[in-house]
Amino acid sequence: MSEEPQATPDCRLYVPSSEDWRAVVKMGSERQYCYSKTPGDTHFHLILNGEIYLEGETEKLCLNCALRMGVVTTDRLFWQNRVRKPPKSVM
Repeated sequence: MSEEPQATPDCRLYVPSSEDWRAVVKMGSERQYCYSKTPGDTHFHLILNGEIYLEGETEKLCLNCALRMGVVTTDRLFWQNRVRKPPKSVM
């Protein structure tokens, strides 16, 4: 009997407000910290060399914190489920 290979879990992340963020791979020896604290921690945690993180205009978030805060989602249908912003009025 041959076993069927197990399906690889979908681990893709989506950024609903993608115009506000960019994905970056941390490189180099400069210390960079996530701008959010893990619940229960009293300190900001390091973003490690080779780690993928999100960079906004003034902040950096590790993917775990971004997921916890709702900046990223695993819902690939986020575009159907989110509340739409009203169009800007032109005067």
